[in-house]
Amino acid sequence: MLDQRTNRISPTEILDLGDYERRRDELRASAVRARRERRIALGPNATLTFENRETVRYQIQEMLRAERIAKPSEVLVEIETYSDLLPTGCELSATLMFEFPEESERTRNLTALRGFESHLHLEIDRSDAPARFDRRQIGEERLSSVQFFRFPLTPTQCDALRAGAPLRVVSDHAAYPHATAIGAATTRAIASDLED
Repeated sequence: MLDQRTNRISPTEILDLGDYERRRDELRASAVRARRERRIALGPNATLTFENRETVRYQIQEMLRAERIAKPSEVLVEIETYSDLLPTGCELSATLMFEFPEESERTRNLTALRGFESHLHLEIDRSDAPARFDRRQIGEERLSSVQFFRFPLTPTQCDALRAGAPLRVVSDHAAYPHATAIGAATTRAIASDLED
């Protein structure tokens, strides 16, 4: 299994701004396809996207492009920041976005979602894998609308996922009780991101 500290994007995987600009359409199409294959709607107001090497590398390239970052030391900072999103070993990583269109509705709902970090898990072949959230994103008063977390899996769960076992993502928070069965194609894409 890979250790989280060693599973990083290498600077050699990142194109300079000129090369990226020339290849952006091609790379964006591939990354958008990879994200779409790994995106799951969880109820009416949340979207969960499992991350992989391609989606993370694309986020780095887009950040460098948007901020016009080219200095090697600054590029390394972005690589380190975004590499935390990579799945590691027998562990999945994901980003969850809550979308409430109205500002007043957003504040009210995100406040009601306090404690959500204890109420999200995967069900893999009838066994639970609780989410482990990045504590830096957990506010005292309300949940941030974008959350990053990991699903540490047991070796048995990893094997079951690779074998195509039924997979569901479940929120059992009283303010947002929703569950979504994950289709076979998405399960295959997610399982392919597990490192041996």
